[in-house]
Amino acid sequence: MQDNVAPGLAKRLENSRIRRDLILVSAAHLIDEDGIENLTLTKLAQRANVTVPTIKNLIGKKSELLDVLVNETMQQVADAAHLIDASDPIDFIQSLADRLIALLQTDETLFRAAFLVGERTGFFEHKSESGIYQRSLKIAQDMCEKALDSGANEGLIGSRKLAKSLFAVQRLARQDWMNRYTTLDEYRNQLKTGMLIVLCADATPEFKARVVAEIDRLT
Repeated sequence: MQDNVAPGLAKRLENSRIRRDLILVSAAHLIDEDGIENLTLTKLAQRANVTVPTIKNLIGKKSELLDVLVNETMQQVADAAHLIDASDPIDFIQSLADRLIALLQTDETLFRAAFLVGERTGFFEHKSESGIYQRSLKIAQDMCEKALDSGANEGLIGSRKLAKSLFAVQRLARQDWMNRYTTLDEYRNQLKTGMLIVLCADATPEFKARVVAEIDRLT
């Protein structure tokens, strides 16, 4: 008898997951079209072809839905930078930008809406020790420290300062894309070029020549 129940339960769970994903994607599209303030559960239910109680049961009220939208998509963004080999800073920046843009291309509207909500709700708050800012800063700082260990950086500028500038470049490139000033391809190029320019600030002459050559290639 359990053999008959298990497949049915599995199917119901899968259907719930599909509806939950559809609700989140529908919410992102409504935010992208009408803004965060105009998102209501009634509009969302109509868009996703579900009921308001279904939304509350699967995710929660509007504030909880926004939290889920941001947290789940930003986890994917954080994962995109995970386990990239940072032994060569140029290769690291290339891989980071390529992975990030490849992820955003899977559903540009979903990620744009999530970033917009994240900015509005303080998800990127710099003071949060567990937030995405501190995690991103640590990744950039680790790369800078490896560049120093390998002799690519001179060490005249602290790794923490360089990491903050690298993050600032990334945020500016992201905001230009979020506000539709640039395309994803332009976002990628702006991100790579900006981060490479930051690397020049503390690069040894030999490494700086490599960085400048890569900047010239991109521009």
